[in-house]
Amino acid sequence: MTDTIKRGTMIIWDWNGTLLNDIDICIESINRILDTRGQHRITKEMYLRFFRFPVIDFYRDLGFDFKKENFNALSDEYIHHYLSMESRSSLHDGAVDLLKYFGSCHVQQVVLSAMEQNTLSESIKKHNIHHFFKEIIGVKNFFGHGKLDCAKLYIENSSVPASNITLLGDTTHDHEVASNLGCHCILIAGGHQPYEKLMTTGVQVEKNLAALFSLVTNS
Repeated sequence: MTDTIKRGTMIIWDWNGTLLNDIDICIESINRILDTRGQHRITKEMYLRFFRFPVIDFYRDLGFDFKKENFNALSDEYIHHYLSMESRSSLHDGAVDLLKYFGSCHVQQVVLSAMEQNTLSESIKKHNIHHFFKEIIGVKNFFGHGKLDCAKLYIENSSVPASNITLLGDTTHDHEVASNLGCHCILIAGGHQPYEKLMTTGVQVEKNLAALFSLVTNS
């Protein structure tokens, strides 16, 4: 299955894992939480196997008991560690060139993330790419419930029909969001879920951002 991105239409980008390569600091943030509880650290392999939305289910898979733990407090603890290491993250290879390329093709670009709105905006500004995006859309808190509700609200108020939008992400949740919105979806491996898991969605999966350069068409 091969999808394309038409000139003059819209791309909705996921942020964490898709444009931003932050998987290592995400794993380390979780491991610091596990350290304080005297539990075994997880490996990257384990993270990729278990990570999913809503994030509370991911934590349950790792053995957290929310009859004993307060999930909101745990989320605050996680984001504290994440932000303390955020400078270690970087954009994926080719991200800036691809953003420039899509801009030159008159493709509108939007970021939609499950990250809290202010934190998301500041993170994008730190990488000096905010000017590429028509909108930067985050969620209201750090609890990792997902981004479907804010995505629906954005689409309802957008002048671009869902059929002219392609959502680019790195998780099965991105596919879920696109399906609910009626958008096209292309998933990119190398983020928070492995290629094999992304392939189970049945949509187009690319192994890196470089593959997207060939997908823009004039038709």
